[in-house]
Amino acid sequence: MKRLALILICLLATFAPGVTTSTWNQSTQDDFKKGVLDNVVATNLGVLKLSRAVKTLLDQDPKISSVNALAQAPDGTIYAGTGPQGVLLKIKDRDVTRAATIDGATSLTSLIVEPSGRLLIGTAGDKGRVVAIDKPGDVPQTIFENEEIQYVWALARTPDGNIYAATGPTGKLFEIRPDGSHHLLLDTGENNLLSLVSDGGDMLYVGTDPHGLIYRINRKTKESFVVYNAPEAEVGALVLDKKGNLYAATSEAREDRFAPAQTPSVSQPHGRPEGGDTGVPIPSVNPHAPEPPKLPDPNPGEPHPIPKAPQEQTRLDRKYQHVIYLDQDDPNSPALPPRPQPGPPAPGRQPGDGDQQQQQQMQQATNRQPPVNAVNAGEPRPQGNAVYKIDHDGFVTEVFRQSVLVLGMVEHQGTLLLATGSEGEIYQVNPAADETVVLAKVDAKQVTCLLPTADGNVYMGMANAGSIAVLSAGYASRGVYTSPVLDATQISRFGKIHLRGTLPSGSTLTVSTRSGNLKEATEKGWSPWTDEVPAAEYLSVKSPSARFLQYRLTFAPSDDGQTPSVAEISAAYQMPNLPPVVRSVRLGPSQSPDAAGGPPSPSNPPQPGENDLRRVQPSPKQLITWEASDPNNDVLQYSLFFRRIPGGEWLPLKDHLTDPQFEWDTRTVADGRYEVKVTASDANANPAGEGKTASRVTDPILVDNTPPVIGEVHTKQTETGVQLDFSLTDETSTVAACDYSVDSGRDWQMALPVDKIFDSPEETMSFSIAGLKPGQHQITLRSTDAKGNQSFQTVFVTVKSPVAVK
Repeated sequence: MKRLALILICLLATFAPGVTTSTWNQSTQDDFKKGVLDNVVATNLGVLKLSRAVKTLLDQDPKISSVNALAQAPDGTIYAGTGPQGVLLKIKDRDVTRAATIDGATSLTSLIVEPSGRLLIGTAGDKGRVVAIDKPGDVPQTIFENEEIQYVWALARTPDGNIYAATGPTGKLFEIRPDGSHHLLLDTGENNLLSLVSDGGDMLYVGTDPHGLIYRINRKTKESFVVYNAPEAEVGALVLDKKGNLYAATSEAREDRFAPAQTPSVSQPHGRPEGGDTGVPIPSVNPHAPEPPKLPDPNPGEPHPIPKAPQEQTRLDRKYQHVIYLDQDDPNSPALPPRPQPGPPAPGRQPGDGDQQQQQQMQQATNRQPPVNAVNAGEPRPQGNAVYKIDHDGFVTEVFRQSVLVLGMVEHQGTLLLATGSEGEIYQVNPAADETVVLAKVDAKQVTCLLPTADGNVYMGMANAGSIAVLSAGYASRGVYTSPVLDATQISRFGKIHLRGTLPSGSTLTVSTRSGNLKEATEKGWSPWTDEVPAAEYLSVKSPSARFLQYRLTFAPSDDGQTPSVAEISAAYQMPNLPPVVRSVRLGPSQSPDAAGGPPSPSNPPQPGENDLRRVQPSPKQLITWEASDPNNDVLQYSLFFRRIPGGEWLPLKDHLTDPQFEWDTRTVADGRYEVKVTASDANANPAGEGKTASRVTDPILVDNTPPVIGEVHTKQTETGVQLDFSLTDETSTVAACDYSVDSGRDWQMALPVDKIFDSPEETMSFSIAGLKPGQHQITLRSTDAKGNQSFQTVFVTVKSPVAVK
């Protein structure tokens, strides 16, 4: 593959400075596979290029839903085994005709042609069979059948003329001799033997379902050995190369195809938005783009780089060779007998066991699905499927893994060709070079079998609509790649498309775009595709401003058979400046170490004798926190304002904040009810005068930093003690508690108001202190309001005579 030209990737902003330009970039195989590929492939190296030319020989036949097997006779005739009505096709000079219909067979699952030209056919149905057609036009003759089998998945012939049949659903391998006799060679205890290959001597290899086993069987001694147990459930294809390396391909489908959708969590908003219009007008006409500066050639001497400027288009009139279009909902879907569920091998089961055990095995297979390498394979397992190389010493190496089902595998000119399902791709794997290339992609989602022929072409059998096509050695005459839909999330202006890749002399690559405000590209209302423009490093998007964008690349090869390629493509877009969003704002007591207040804790224990339930500490410092974001990802600055309610004006509290929090010391304001407003601004990230703001207001908060007032205290001695009468008044909140201590004691005694409940800003206190000794005493009063503010007052009393103890 030619070395890709390196092109400088830099975005030229054609709009006001300070507004961020975003890019949408595709540079990997997974990126490109999200688009639509017509005669275009995405390689594992992350390159888009033309696929091999594909010519359809059989497009659609109402009696054929799948082509399961291909084989070539010595005279060049190609035979195709199909389903679901047991039709055998013949291909001569690329003309497809019906050769025979095998009565009693739903599908023809395997084919081999003997040197004599006799065709052997493995079938699936109520009873699996091997039938033979000695020469074209002869009536098919059954040469093998067995009550235990429903499928003959694979056939192999050895030089001594023996035929071997890999069967299901009871996992048996049969030997059929030239004299017509047959016997059971191996009973694996598996459900199905899906693949079979001979080394040309005494050794046979079979791949199984559902435990992914690969057996080696000595057909002379009947000794068997498991050479590998694959992580995947099904070994659907086996190939031996000339060096004796065994390649095993897997085809396990996923069972949990649909996963429940994730519901995004939504945080509960706090505060409320400030009134006012936060909309923004979106211009629909692209501004004039200045010419980009001339850049030096970043790749001097590199072969065939995409040019910096568009070149004259000379080959737009090439005839488009369509890929294969198949009806995915064909009512003639295959109706193969059901597949047995995976289960453990049956230990100790030997050939010749009684009919009762055989009937149980057949009954177990009823009403279940066939293996995935039959037809309608579904989606591959999440880990994908693999091709394993097992050398003659038994060491295993993984040479291929993709999110596909490997339904067929053949050796071709020293490489492996893989027929895959789920995306309809044909892979070429070179194990020696550790290289994987996608040769072609067809619309049929399942390529079931491959047959290389002497003329260098590769015949393909496909499922769903039962197609047959030929893959040639040359590239398609035209290919189109349509990108997935780019979602800019808002109506945006589009800048330039930048390309990195190769453009060989004489080949062509053109670019077209369209835009719209509908998510689905198939809906009406999108702009028309722009005129095709010859590819260059930098191409302006001519489509109007919109939320969604698509681009389209059209490829055509050179006369000497070279293809353009694209290794990376990026599209620049720019949203107009949108206002920030303040989602929530909260205000609560600060938890900083220097903040007053807080409940009793190990670091703030209650004093002895204090009632914890009545102990409320003041919290003059309030922590303001908020959540904000910007749809343009602009850096935000915040300003805080406060006002006394009702009717107060907004006053600045703090500005130029970058962290979404602020500690407010409310002792700097008068007592009362307040609101705080957070305003987010993106002004610094945009041109002067073009910044946007958004605000949110906290719920009201009561600021009360003033303790209650203890009124004049009246004392008198009574028969029961010393009586104190006074009033408590708080200007902002309610009185919450009153305590007293005698002679600077640490034990505080609670006192209740006259009405026995603290529930108002004004309370009347009247209580007696008994048990005081004659003489002077100091009584300290403490009053606490609902915010924890406390006031103290000390009075002196003199007890003249003993006071009775109550």
